[in-house]
Amino acid sequence: MKYIKLLFLLTILVIVSCKKDSNDVDVDFGYEYIADQKGAYVIYHVDSTIYNDFTQEVTRTSLEIKEFIVEDFTDNLGRSAQRVERYKRAIGDTEWELFRTYYIVKGKRNAERIDENLRYVNFVFPPKENITWKGNRFIDAKDNNKFLDKWEYRFTSVDVPQTIKGIDYPETATILLRDNETVIEKVFAKETYAKGIGMVYKEWWHLETQKNFDKPWEEKAEKGFILKMYAIEHGME
Repeated sequence: MKYIKLLFLLTILVIVSCKKDSNDVDVDFGYEYIADQKGAYVIYHVDSTIYNDFTQEVTRTSLEIKEFIVEDFTDNLGRSAQRVERYKRAIGDTEWELFRTYYIVKGKRNAERIDENLRYVNFVFPPKENITWKGNRFIDAKDNNKFLDKWEYRFTSVDVPQTIKGIDYPETATILLRDNETVIEKVFAKETYAKGIGMVYKEWWHLETQKNFDKPWEEKAEKGFILKMYAIEHGME
């Protein structure tokens, strides 16, 4: 009888010990993919192509953009947030020009970017391959923003090394935001984030046409834009 009681107690101790060990396991929620520390910055090389349907002009521009986290504050929903200043300069210039601000909110479940009054849920934690979410669900997608409707974000890769424009990143997560094409419209959006840095690559297309359907989009587009940006420098100030 004493042997049975002793065996029972040992079994309970083993179960409790196992539960404790499982609770002590560190889970990587991927919070490092979204930089939110004051002073952090990333400099991007940006190539853009704008199709003007009024003038029929196609404008191609290359420049550098710097995004710099300047302060912590509380947003109108009572959440801890960080304000980001966005600067631009021509290739080869040394002086930056402030032209826009936006802010980010990094929570336990996701990260948001509020830019030009548009609220994007641009990342979710923990990131897992093929997880999907409605990243534009807070956006009133109408008029000029109609193309942002019904986007379903999806992680296509997580925690993988990647080389982008000659820079090696040990751990990256890539999100396919949208890939939809019809005869008259093309919408494509992809973003890549690197741990400890934030977004290191962005590619967005929104093009429309009413003619020349057999030609490539870069040739037949009458309205819209192509935007490609990739990180060339990051650090703390």
